[in-house]
Amino acid sequence: MPATRTRRKRRLGQLLHGLRKRADRTEQDFVQLTRKSQATLSRIESGHTLPGWNILAAMLAFYGASDEERREAEAMWVDAKQDGKRVDHPMAYNPKARGFARAEVDAQTERAIEALVIPGLLQTTDYARAVRRSAHRFANLSLDEERVLAARASRAKLLYGEDALMLHALLDEAVIRRQVGGPTVMAAQLRHLLALGELPNVTVQVIPFESGAYGTMSGGGSIILGYEDDEDPDDVYLEYPGGGEWVDNQVDVQKFVASFHDVADQAALTPSETAKLITRQVTYLEEL
Repeated sequence: MPATRTRRKRRLGQLLHGLRKRADRTEQDFVQLTRKSQATLSRIESGHTLPGWNILAAMLAFYGASDEERREAEAMWVDAKQDGKRVDHPMAYNPKARGFARAEVDAQTERAIEALVIPGLLQTTDYARAVRRSAHRFANLSLDEERVLAARASRAKLLYGEDALMLHALLDEAVIRRQVGGPTVMAAQLRHLLALGELPNVTVQVIPFESGAYGTMSGGGSIILGYEDDEDPDDVYLEYPGGGEWVDNQVDVQKFVASFHDVADQAALTPSETAKLITRQVTYLEEL
C-alpha cells in the first residue's frame, strides 16, 4: 500500500526539515548519513513516511537537536507510530490516549457522536467515576482514582476561554436514559449537560429512538477533530473498550464527517428540542 500522509507524520516531518535547514545539512548529507535515498528524505519531511526509530535518532543527533527538541520529536514519532495491533488502556496514559489529548488541545473543532455514554469533555466527575468503575476489567486500577479523574476533568477547560474548542455532540437517546451511577448522579450529569449546552461554542443534539437506525450507531463512539491550519486534515478517533484507534486516511475520514452531518441534519433533534427532552428526563430522575 502507498504511504499515507497524516497530520502527525507531517508535523514530525516539518520539525525535522526545520532542524536540517538550521543545521545547514543538505539532502546529500542525509543520504550519506543514513544510506537512504533523497526521495526517502522527501517522503519523511512531507509527512508521507515515518522514519525508523534509529534513523530518527541519527537525524536528531546529526542536526544538533536540543534535548527538548529531541523529546518533542520522539513524542511525535510515538503518536504517529500507533498501529492498533494491541489493546491499549487509556486510563493508564498509554501513547494513544496521550496522543489524543495532545491532538484535542491543538484542535479548533470537535464533533463527537456517542451511542452509549456522555462524551468525556461533558462528563461530571461522579459520572466519570461510575463509568470508570464499570470498566474495571480494562482500566488500570493501580492508578489513584482521583488523579485519573482530575486528569480527565482538566480536559473540560478546553471549552472555556478566548480560543475555546468548538464542540458539537450528537447523543443517542439511550445516553440520557441510562442511569449511570444511579438517578442522583445521572440527574446532576444531565443538568451539567444542559448548562454546557448554553455555551456559545457547545452544541448538543439528541438522536431520538424514533429516528431508527443512523450512521455509525453499530460501531460505537467516534470523535472528529478539526484544525485551524488548512494543511492539517481532520482526523477521527474511535473509542472502544480498553482503548482507541486513529483513522487518518482522508477517504475514510470524510465518510465519518459526512455521516456526522447526515445524522445532525436528518436524525437528531434540534438543540432546543434536545434541551426540552433532557429537562424532562431530569424531572423524571428527581422524582424517583
